[in-house]
Amino acid sequence: MKVNKNIYSVLTRLEEEANRERSSHVETPFEDRMLAISWDTGKFFNILLRTMRATRVLEIGTSVGYSTLWFADAVIQNASANSNGAREKLITTIDWNHLKITRAHRNFDDAGVNGIIDVVEAPAKRLLNEMQSKYQNYSKSNDQTALFDFVFIDADKENLMDYLDLVLPIVRVGGIIAADNALYPEEYRQAMTKYINYLRSKISLESVTVPIGNGEEITLKLK
Repeated sequence: MKVNKNIYSVLTRLEEEANRERSSHVETPFEDRMLAISWDTGKFFNILLRTMRATRVLEIGTSVGYSTLWFADAVIQNASANSNGAREKLITTIDWNHLKITRAHRNFDDAGVNGIIDVVEAPAKRLLNEMQSKYQNYSKSNDQTALFDFVFIDADKENLMDYLDLVLPIVRVGGIIAADNALYPEEYRQAMTKYINYLRSKISLESVTVPIGNGEEITLKLK
């Protein structure tokens, strides 16, 4: 799979950092940890977004931008394939940790993708409520092109169901909502089981757990 060389260079560097973090040889304070998805998970999402021809992505939980870069490579390719080749803000990513956002900006600069990424430092619930109001008219007019194609949730697990309810109105029909840590680590198992059961109780959604990396819950919005 061919990834933009600048993006690939930054991803490779971050993967090396993540591997050191995961090893028992380096002690990293929890608040400084990347807690990144795996390389294979990044490739999986990159392929998924390219297959969907996604050009509008929302991410809840930026960290240092590792997953964001996998998304960026896909949406740039998809946008370039469109006749207008639009390069406006294609990705919105949210985090509350200022130090991690600063690191993410540096990584996006190094990869040459800062221009297409809107990094928002804010509590996710508050921002998502504001976004619901903004996108309400698009939903009512059935303007699916203005809604998000893909949402990635990799944030505090106790609020997963709230995040889901807040993003559903701003995702297009046929769009996908993915949540990390569906299987691992064990400490998230109870919260993730509750979230997955909640998903599968909704007739407007179809969901499956994909056993890659720490497990990804992939949810399709049917209507």
